[in-house]
Amino acid sequence: MENNRINMFQAGIIFSVSVVLFIIYSVIGTLFISDFYLSGIIGEVLPILLPSLIGIAIFKKNIKASLKLNGFRISDAILVIIITLCYMPLNLAVNALNMWLVKVIFGQNLNVEIPIAQTGGELVISILVIGVTAAVCEEVLFRGILQGSMEKLGKAGMFIIVSVLFAAFHFNIEHFLGVFVLSLLIGFIVYRTNSLYMGMLAHFTNNTAAVVISFFANKIPEDLVDQSLVSVEGIPEIVEYGILGIIVVFFSIIAGVLIYALYKNTEGRKTKLEISSKMESREIVSFVPGLIVMAGMFLFTITLYITYMFPVF
Repeated sequence: MENNRINMFQAGIIFSVSVVLFIIYSVIGTLFISDFYLSGIIGEVLPILLPSLIGIAIFKKNIKASLKLNGFRISDAILVIIITLCYMPLNLAVNALNMWLVKVIFGQNLNVEIPIAQTGGELVISILVIGVTAAVCEEVLFRGILQGSMEKLGKAGMFIIVSVLFAAFHFNIEHFLGVFVLSLLIGFIVYRTNSLYMGMLAHFTNNTAAVVISFFANKIPEDLVDQSLVSVEGIPEIVEYGILGIIVVFFSIIAGVLIYALYKNTEGRKTKLEISSKMESREIVSFVPGLIVMAGMFLFTITLYITYMFPVF
């Protein structure tokens, strides 16, 4: 069975190619394509999805086995959707912590905002690009190719390594922790259900919910927003954070209960891990080109923050 699937050495090559292509497209491709949505689709398919599919073909592996394109129960899908939605407050809280840490270290945030859909038509396109395309392409590479190849490292090893790579691949230090935490959940879901489709569904649910919430929040009249801000001005910050904390804990508990339900529901169907040994030297080497490019981009990002902190430079 192992011979039909992408191994870690091959996964490292695919990953490195994807990173290099992603950076090249981010720098050059956007110069020729100004449309955000078209650029987003190409940026997901060309550097992320295609290298994975071409790699499977070149290495002559079975696509279904390599990507865990297995069936699932409707009960799995329902649980995954609700779990992902209930998990969002915790994810947002971790993101807020991440942004606070960046501000403490660098003195400010340089967060890049994603355009918010203004019309119903743009909302549909946003869901197709940010929800569907990102979920399919990124899950094929990270939970399909990478997590599948790292099963020999055990659950903790594959979850943590894949999540670090997934968060780093987004090249946004202000959202690193939030993406990492989300990746841990998706990795667990794919492991328990033994189906990449469930990882795609979780990813789609998270991204689509964010798009839809942003769309409707943007439609709230400004005077109503101003009135709301005025009404909470007298509330001490500690009370505000306390209320937000209670909300995060409440939904996290619900998510935890449902995760346990998913755990029980998938008993006997989870991915069977064949833990063998440590990573071989050639497996590590295959990831090096991608990791070097990533490190370079993060150093560049840090340089930008330092430049904004000390304009004289």
